[in-house]
Amino acid sequence: MRPSLLLLCAISRYSGAALLRQESSLDPSQWDRSHEADANQLLQVSIALTIQNADIGVETLLRISDPTSPDYGQHLSAEDVVRMFEHEPKTVFHVVEWLGKSGIDQSRVQLSYGGDRLTLNLRVQEAARLLETTFYHQTHRETGRKQIACQDYHIPESLAGSIDYILAASPVQTHKRIPRQQVVLNDRVTATAPLPLGCLKSTTLACLRALYRIPEDVPPHPNNSFGIFEPSWFSWVPEDLDKFFGQFQRDLVGHRPRVDAVNGGYLQRNMTESIWYQEPNLDFEYAMALTSPQEVTNVQVGSYGRTGNLHDMLAAFDKYYCMTPGDKKYPITYPPGCNATACDCGSSSPPKVLSISWGWTEAAFTPNYLQRQCLEFLKLALMGTTVIVSASDYGTATNNGCGPFCLDDPTGSGTEGRFSPMYPSSCPWVTSVGGTQMLQPTDRRIAPAPTTNETAFRQKGTSGNTFSSGGGFSNVFLAPPYQISNVATYKDIEQEHLAEIQDRFNSTGRGYPDVAVRADNYAIVSQGNWKLASGTSASNPVFASIITLINSERMHMGKGPVGFINPVLYSNPDVLNDILTGANQGCGVDQAFRATRGWDAVTGLGSPDYERMRQLFMSLP
Repeated sequence: MRPSLLLLCAISRYSGAALLRQESSLDPSQWDRSHEADANQLLQVSIALTIQNADIGVETLLRISDPTSPDYGQHLSAEDVVRMFEHEPKTVFHVVEWLGKSGIDQSRVQLSYGGDRLTLNLRVQEAARLLETTFYHQTHRETGRKQIACQDYHIPESLAGSIDYILAASPVQTHKRIPRQQVVLNDRVTATAPLPLGCLKSTTLACLRALYRIPEDVPPHPNNSFGIFEPSWFSWVPEDLDKFFGQFQRDLVGHRPRVDAVNGGYLQRNMTESIWYQEPNLDFEYAMALTSPQEVTNVQVGSYGRTGNLHDMLAAFDKYYCMTPGDKKYPITYPPGCNATACDCGSSSPPKVLSISWGWTEAAFTPNYLQRQCLEFLKLALMGTTVIVSASDYGTATNNGCGPFCLDDPTGSGTEGRFSPMYPSSCPWVTSVGGTQMLQPTDRRIAPAPTTNETAFRQKGTSGNTFSSGGGFSNVFLAPPYQISNVATYKDIEQEHLAEIQDRFNSTGRGYPDVAVRADNYAIVSQGNWKLASGTSASNPVFASIITLINSERMHMGKGPVGFINPVLYSNPDVLNDILTGANQGCGVDQAFRATRGWDAVTGLGSPDYERMRQLFMSLP
């Protein structure tokens, strides 16, 4: 699912002058531009400096995540990470000098702890003069969302290698309900009474435990932690949790997630539509039950008046991603503050496992912005956090807030064009989770001796749309070293089929998902009613729960958390159940990426087997 964005403009660097283009619109034709913005309207502008030593960070993460390395599991502290990526003061000086030449005094500038981000408040007329552009009011034709935005704008050529991107955002966003068609789960939920009990037709706690051999008796370790991200307005309901627990996990009746409120995060109870509660209810009903009695944290980001996003969450986790008063290294006096979204800064501790059942269209952002934010996930991995992200339910298309979206689609209906990758699943430093469903008895006769009775997730929604496991190849990120051989084998096996669609995807990109979990027909309670919910947003908290349990088992043995798990899994694929049948679809292709032996771009390496995964991770230092 995709919450609305606050990003208005971002940089794309080119030779010569550095050209900046509009960030938040996927297609300018979707926006109606009206009058120029008021010259005195306040904008919060954030200038992200190019990160230093990114290659060293990648090498370090791969080394400490390699199960054969003597440095396996030697995670870094936050201070170690900031020292690794720390900027030279001269980079800051050059940017501040540019601001000064435009009449912006250095006393108005704030610098992050890590020295890689400058933030300042500017009036529209100041920002327009600085960036040589014009800001306009515009309205999205489908959603009615309003924003201030610009077209192309520029920075000096001498700074093109020093600035990754620039964000400009209005400090106040008027709350507007997201239309129903913007929420993916709306088409994937059907009411049922009475609730089906057979595991071939619906998914319950007992089904998941039996299918993936998940134990019920793992005692939590006091240093373990498990967090689930939710954005503004999407909240779980206490009565729904209790009704679910009363049926499946009676010892949890009355228990609630711990709430980590970020940027005014709160538990919304005023909306009447069920879409605001289904996803959080699903996440916490299953995550709390599968890991009981482990405390589960609701990382609730964003207030009633402003949408929470990953940027804000990362800033809350890492003070080095935020602003700070002056530093002796830099001859600048800074007032106290934060980044361009006026965020909580370093207010939260990142959990050992973080589940994100939300995704954004990769094409909605500039490559520089995505690469930079992906490095923030790398930093979390360096510090020992496992980030688990769902792969989406539109197959090779994505949801841009108004339904299926494909690149270069002339129809605008998401039924043609090139495949549209999903972020942050496409980031190489997270673990992406795709979806499966149970093979029915009639299907098993044609299955080539599967190691599990699962096939790739594919389901008709109540609206007639077909949903299938997200998967494919990034247009921004290259295939990381840990998956190169696995992806090469897949392309060799599927060579003839992939040749038919080769013009629709980037063959050198990072492949996703990494793993898969059952995604169909989860029995949940929402607004007091039993329902069945489907999608990889259901798969995600299940896999995150499994990693949380393994972390507790390791910690009780005096070991650390597993951290970034992809290199371990790709070098030991036999701990997963290989999925051999099924395919995802999208952008007019019915059989896009097909499941096959080994890794594939619809079910990854396969579904989890807790016992085999546990034995592997317990054998590591």
